[in-house]
Amino acid sequence: MLIVEEMFLLLSQDNAISDRAHRYRRYGLAAAALADLADTGVVQIADAGAPGGEPKVTVVKAGMTGRAPLDALLPALDGLSGKKISALVAHAKLDPELATGQELARQGIVREESSFLGGSSFLTVNPAPAIALRERLGQVLSGDREPTLAESTELGLLKALNVAHGVLGPARGDLDRRGLSRRIDAVAQGIPVVEAVQRVVDPITASTMTVTTAAGSARAT
Repeated sequence: MLIVEEMFLLLSQDNAISDRAHRYRRYGLAAAALADLADTGVVQIADAGAPGGEPKVTVVKAGMTGRAPLDALLPALDGLSGKKISALVAHAKLDPELATGQELARQGIVREESSFLGGSSFLTVNPAPAIALRERLGQVLSGDREPTLAESTELGLLKALNVAHGVLGPARGDLDRRGLSRRIDAVAQGIPVVEAVQRVVDPITASTMTVTTAAGSARAT
């Protein structure tokens, strides 16, 4: 299963995830798809070279991959080749959610439904893949399993989206928030798509906290 497909299941709309997970979901899915495209050799994520510089994404292979969630991004990606990775993660045209949901529906894992306001929503009908995925991630966190690059990427993306504690649930074992953060850092260090999501999400989180604090102070006075 692709990383983007597994991230879709982790951030599923019927998993009672937080509003933050819904709000940042697209960034996580876009980053996961870029990781998959790098793994298939379609794109290259190259270091910017300068200290502190940000990697750029370059399309290096033409043609389709045969994987619907990835192929859906290729037309837009061609015009964005050479851009910084965080710009791609945040780009509105690089949104694999619909294609990923429809592919998982084809596999019988989710069901596509039309929403009241238009568009599609997806409900899990076969929870087995998501359960198995969480078990694997739990084994990584406990040290009972050596992580694959996909598993490290998924854990890193959950942390970068600030949703790891809630999404992983019992899979985190006895780890509290601080312990979970440290454990994920240990297995997901230096993964470009994870760092890109952090670059996108951290300023949003900081600005939201500033506005909330200011509003609270105003009410207090």
